[in-house]
Amino acid sequence: MRVVVFLMSLLLSLPLYADAQLTLKQKTDDIEQLVSLLRSSYGPRDYKEGLGISIEDLRKKYLSQLEGTHNGEFYYLILRMVAELRDSHFSAAIPTSHSATLGFTTDLVEDRVLIEQINRNLLPEAVFDFQKGDEVISIDGEPMASLLQRLSSYRGMGYAGTSRRLSAMLVSSRPGRTVPVPTGEATVSIGRGTSDIIETVVLRWQEQGESLDEMIPATSKAFSLGTQKTFNPSDFQLSIREALQEIMPNFERSYACSGRTRVAIPEGATILMTNPFVAYYHATPKGNVGYLRIPHYYPQDAQGEPAFEERFAQYEWAVEQLEAHTAGLILDQDHNCGGSVDYLERMAGLFLREAFAPLQFEFLASKPEYLKFRGWLNELPRHTLERENFSETVDLLKKHWLLGDFLTPRISFFGLAKRKPQPYGYTKPIVMLIDEMSGSGGDAFPALLQGNGRAKLLGTRTMGAGGHVEEAPPLNNSGISLWLTKSLFYRPNGIAIENNGAMPDIPYTMTRDDFLYKYRNYQKFYLEKLLEIIP
Repeated sequence: MRVVVFLMSLLLSLPLYADAQLTLKQKTDDIEQLVSLLRSSYGPRDYKEGLGISIEDLRKKYLSQLEGTHNGEFYYLILRMVAELRDSHFSAAIPTSHSATLGFTTDLVEDRVLIEQINRNLLPEAVFDFQKGDEVISIDGEPMASLLQRLSSYRGMGYAGTSRRLSAMLVSSRPGRTVPVPTGEATVSIGRGTSDIIETVVLRWQEQGESLDEMIPATSKAFSLGTQKTFNPSDFQLSIREALQEIMPNFERSYACSGRTRVAIPEGATILMTNPFVAYYHATPKGNVGYLRIPHYYPQDAQGEPAFEERFAQYEWAVEQLEAHTAGLILDQDHNCGGSVDYLERMAGLFLREAFAPLQFEFLASKPEYLKFRGWLNELPRHTLERENFSETVDLLKKHWLLGDFLTPRISFFGLAKRKPQPYGYTKPIVMLIDEMSGSGGDAFPALLQGNGRAKLLGTRTMGAGGHVEEAPPLNNSGISLWLTKSLFYRPNGIAIENNGAMPDIPYTMTRDDFLYKYRNYQKFYLEKLLEIIP
């Protein structure tokens, strides 16, 4: 009986699919598939080479590390390879539901990892009496500087500040799709408040989902080369939402992409609306000033369906009210996760009061891209400006594909035609709030307003996610899903957004006091700067 029990125990301790390990050839083939995709379909390919990021060097480096790796090691090897491109859009995700949390969330404030929220169901105060704002010093003896660097190696971003901040959010919550999942107990050292008191507590990683193995199916949407999506200009995406979802599965519960405001609404303010976004105005020594939250550029209704017309009409109404009742405006675009190019440019027309050049792209000049764009063109109704303008882009793409160029010259999605302002719009001074968690469309919108002299940007530089993104076929053997950057786009001054983002005119770094007390100093500072430019 003891022998039987021992054998059963041994069998239960083995990996569930121990005989399904990928072969060296299969791993090699996956890396070669990834390299081929980068060489043929990665929009920033030559741009990255100019930054010293060589695809061939990455190929050699990671092929040399394959020998002797088990599946899990290989999966995260792929993630590290992708991360070296330093591209916020280009992302890979491992097909696993495994994750673990210590029971609290963290954020990076003044370059320190601070506790943000505590799940009291997992960590009752009797056993974990720490509070928001306490500092995580180390985990299992590893200081935060080392841990953040290690976590950053699995997810490259267009800006090192964004990568470091996202890594801080992964300190106590690890999704296996993005980073390795720890198990068992963790020894966590925490500093209380601003004092020198450091205490150590032993916590257990609370696991969810299935442990990583090669047989777990990918959870990304099915990819089919045999189908082509019906054309809709609103779907042409400058979105960082998918990448954030992989890094922070519960990011929707945070401020990212949310219409809520982190900043306390001033006492006595006239509130126009709080849902689906916050808009209000309040009195100052120079008259009323407004606040308008813009969390993204891909609005959805309660069922998750696109709601472009409804949301735009709501913004149009809010802007008309703010134009009538204020002398200046705060546009809050912190943590903006981007979205539709078409919708973003319509939104810009609420604040740019003269005709303006739309976002400028360099598109892949390849046969597959040409056929895709031509197919979209054929779906547009004849004898319309939309079709006529889009045909300029399709013709340019064909011309440079036939010339053998990798990218087209700069052109907008709808040709060279300028966009007109909206009938209703805002004409007073604007200060726009930006940060390193704003990406893609969240890079483009502030760059567009700044480049046209319409807003002063305040905060920290944006993410630098500088192209539109599409889902690519998963890797054949590992099933790792991929999102690929397919173009480059530019600020109005001709500087690429990729790895540059939008730069603040007025720098501001969040403080611990902001973090704890509804960003009161932040609010005081940005209101002072707005009042300075109100006549």
